Parts: sequence; structure tokens; C-alpha cells
Amino acid sequence: MYATRRAFTTGAGALLATGSRAQDAKIWESVVEAARKEGGLTLSTGLESPVVRTVLANFEKKYGVPVNSLVGRPSEVRERIRVAAIAGRQQVDVVFGSEALTNIRHGEDRTVADVAPPLQPDLARTSLKTRVQFLPQITITYGLMVNTAMVRPEDEPKGFFDLLDPKWKGRILIDDPRTNGPGHIYFIGTKIWGAEKHADFHKRMAAQNPAFVIGTQEAARKVVRGEYPVLVAFTLPDITPFAGLPVKAVAPVEGCPYILYGCSIVAGAPHPNAAMLFSHYNSSDEALIEYAKAGFGCGVPSVIEKTPANVRPLIDVKLLGTTDPAGQEEALRLAKAIYG
Repeated sequence: MYATRRAFTTGAGALLATGSRAQDAKIWESVVEAARKEGGLTLSTGLESPVVRTVLANFEKKYGVPVNSLVGRPSEVRERIRVAAIAGRQQVDVVFGSEALTNIRHGEDRTVADVAPPLQPDLARTSLKTRVQFLPQITITYGLMVNTAMVRPEDEPKGFFDLLDPKWKGRILIDDPRTNGPGHIYFIGTKIWGAEKHADFHKRMAAQNPAFVIGTQEAARKVVRGEYPVLVAFTLPDITPFAGLPVKAVAPVEGCPYILYGCSIVAGAPHPNAAMLFSHYNSSDEALIEYAKAGFGCGVPSVIEKTPANVRPLIDVKLLGTTDPAGQEEALRLAKAIYG
């Protein structure tokens, strides 16, 4: 049924449009059967986390469809797919990536299939929303990392504005907002406050004489070693490897800047049914619980309720703003103007 591009698009549209569960189930059974016949799947992602390997292994075990995963920086993911599309030798089937990357691939490269990966009706329940042709599944959130050996509980910052207190002057480490990375996501994500409040906050933060660092792992290690008591723009899921050490992740009370992650099917995918099947599985409770246990948000209350109590404060958070490819250069110029 899905052997050709035309049939693939038609079938996906039918699965999205029909209101009949019996008909949906029949269509979905054909997707699963066709995916197994395709014999494999190539997934490309910029998310370098052990939980991705766990989810892929569980998917292979459940459906018997082997996965070849290609992990790289978002720019590498985009270029690999773009070049293959030009050459007419596409190898990647599905991308597990950000909304921003999908926007660029959809608008500029034309490498995103014209249909969003369909879901069985009972899985279309995430509160995460998107305008592009991909299925939103998790959020990567950014907040604070605090060295609890250096900061008394009563002095711990609860949010970004707490760091404007004079006691933090010269004691803050910031992932550099003047270049791409968590610091820039923090900078552009706080633009949701409005231009005046955003500029005022960052000017006051700059006056705190923060130290800058490039590289998320090195930034975290500096806080673990006690070089600085607090890090701004810490990737909250990254706290897991530091279990047992005197550090904690803090989801700011104002909310967390974030990246929305999900699946998009590649235009001309050699294994479109397997791509659809994985996109479906990556939205299931089974997969989302694995991501949630690793500190990633999912926007599905029933999944959040099933996660361990110690990670819920990191996954059930208020969200601020997210990345904006169209405004990225302007935001970088503003960050350089404010922070020097």
C-alpha cells in the first residue's frame, strides 16, 4: 500500500482523516507489515543521549525492524540529508530533531515529507504544538545548575531574577549567549518576556560580571569542581550523570527556555513505512516514559504521572520561549551588544 511516494502520502492522509477506529486499525496493520518488509530504518538525530539508544533498542525488539542511527550536530544532520537529496540517493528515513531544524529543512531544503507522521487516535494527545510537518514528542529544557556545597538551601536561586541579587555578582557562570548553544537558547527563550523586560534583565545580568564558558560539559564540570556556585543555561536532563555529587538542577520559577524535539519523515525516504512506524512508537507511553526518566519533558500528563518523583520537577515545568531561526542573527547581535 505504501510502496510508492504517492501511495505513502495518500495512506498517511487517510490515517489522519478517518474517524473510524476499525479503519484506522486496518490501515495501521498494513503500515506495520510493510515496515517489516522494508527490512530496516535509518534515523538521524542530534540528540546525543543514552536514552535514544534505549528507545531504539526497545523499538527493534518490539517490531523486529533494525535501526541504523546516525548521530551528529544539527548542522551535520541537515547537510547529510540535503546533499543526499540533491544526489537523488537519500539514505535517511526519519529525523528525530528540533522544530527549528525541521522548519529550515522544510522551508529551505524541501527535505521534509509533505505529511506529518500520523498517529493512532489514542496517541494524538500531547499538549506540545507545532506548525511544521513533524510530530512533537519531547522538550529539552534549560535552567540552572547549583553547587549545593557552596550555596545554602535558603540562598538557592529559584529563578533567573534571583541571580540579579548583589550577592551573586562575580559568582555566576553563563554558557555564552553570544554564540550558538544553551546560552543562546536561554537568551532568545527569554525574549518571550517582551523586548523591554528582556533587554533590562540581560543588561542587569551583564552588570553582575558573569564568567562565560563555551561547551556544556565543561560548564557543568566547573560547577561540580566548585569553581562557580551556579550555572545559567544548564541543560536540565544533563543532571543524571552527576547523581550523588553536590549539585542540583533547578527549573526556574519564571519558566524554562526549551527546544521542541520530534520526528519528521524525510522526503524520498527509502523506508517510509518504517519511518512512520518509528515516529508512532516514539510517541508511545513506552518511549516517552524512557525520555521522561532521563529528564526530558513530554507534555503528556499520564506519562508524567508514571515517572519517578525525583525527576518530575524537571519534566513538568512551565515553558518560556524557544529558538527562532529567522531571528537568530538579530538575537546574536543583541547578545553581543549587551554582554560585550
